[in-house]
Amino acid sequence: MGAWGPGSFENDSALDWVSGISSLEDVAAKFDALADLEEADIDVDLASEIIAAAEIVAMLMGQIAPDAPKDVLKKVDNFAKPDAALVEQAKMAVSEVLGESELLDLWSEDLQDSAGWNVAITGLITRLNADVNVNPPSSEEIEKISGGLSPCVFCDKDIEPENLTSLSFRDMSSKDNLAISYGVYCHLSCLNSKLHPRRLIQNWRFNVDDALVDQILKGPAD
Repeated sequence: MGAWGPGSFENDSALDWVSGISSLEDVAAKFDALADLEEADIDVDLASEIIAAAEIVAMLMGQIAPDAPKDVLKKVDNFAKPDAALVEQAKMAVSEVLGESELLDLWSEDLQDSAGWNVAITGLITRLNADVNVNPPSSEEIEKISGGLSPCVFCDKDIEPENLTSLSFRDMSSKDNLAISYGVYCHLSCLNSKLHPRRLIQNWRFNVDDALVDQILKGPAD
């Protein structure tokens, strides 16, 4: 592989695939190819193409990565907008790549440089999540639960409300400490940059109707 970097389009497989697409149907076909795959392990070319396809779905949702290549943006500018089913298909496809793929294997072997890939994937997940409406709590509500807001414990920068993540630390070395926990705040991208690629926190959001929520919480009706 000639081009090799953490971004969604920083590899030859993704770039070669993008050069040959002409419509949203071509993007959707890449997810269908994954669904038709008989083997459990996803090879590096297909995995790279799926990540690029998911990034294009995010672009067409209006969620553009800061490092998105201008030529790719221009190429997909007249593509149709993805519907909810395709967005969900993109999410599931990325999750499968992160579950087991040769691309994941490669980054797991390159821990010195994997932080950039972890951050890039976290950003892609966030962009794909933009189709889900959220009801953000107020600062007062957050502080009531977790205490005063503070900068990210990794980068020491303030955290925008839409990127706020809380971690709990508990000392498990002694029975006396089991009831005591400490809360800290961080950017999820900062946290994921410190984790092994196989242990990334995938903070997916899905549109779920009220009936399904009730079924999940209460179990199926008799």
